[in-house]
Amino acid sequence: MTQPRMNGYGFPHKGLRLALSRLVVVSGNTDYSDEASLNALKALAKEVVELLHLHAVAEDSVILPALEEREPGSAATNVEDHKVLEEEVAEFAKQLEGITIASEPASGAMFYESVTRFFANYINHMAMEESDINALIWDNFSDEEIMSWQGRIMSMLTPAQIASFFKYMVTALNPFERNIMMGGFKANAPAEFFNSVIGMLKEHMIESEHSQMVARLS
Repeated sequence: MTQPRMNGYGFPHKGLRLALSRLVVVSGNTDYSDEASLNALKALAKEVVELLHLHAVAEDSVILPALEEREPGSAATNVEDHKVLEEEVAEFAKQLEGITIASEPASGAMFYESVTRFFANYINHMAMEESDINALIWDNFSDEEIMSWQGRIMSMLTPAQIASFFKYMVTALNPFERNIMMGGFKANAPAEFFNSVIGMLKEHMIESEHSQMVARLS
């Protein structure tokens, strides 16, 4: 059986799909006239916006420059796409920031429309990266080189940012993928930080899935 290639987009994109799906659902069922409900939505949106920004920075500072160096001109369109998507994120984040419990009822519906429109655009963008850009990466880089990017990207994140990513990414993976992801994390992270992330994940995973993951990592 042929060993599958290293896919640098696979795990983070699964996490982002989950995070954005949750934002879409919550923005659609939030009671915008209730302060606690609105604040919960704003907290979630803030978290998701940060993850989107960090992911874009990782691609723009690590992956795409390396691809551009090997195959000049290949990353230009993707870089421009990121600029457009970042503007859309900033727009819906500002829109939500301006909503209060005293705002017109239509403001919540308008925000929901903005989020769902962005989600559709971003889903298409990730699909393009996973097909077109990933094909170029596999043509130009070894799995060892791709793996080294992941280490560089992780080193750019604070512990809190790593935990936030894992909250969505690990819960979005299947058991086999989780074992790979968390096995690598256990091998490289300080034990105290690893254990804190395992504890955090218990709050966001189905109990049986969390127990299975912990057992496989023991």
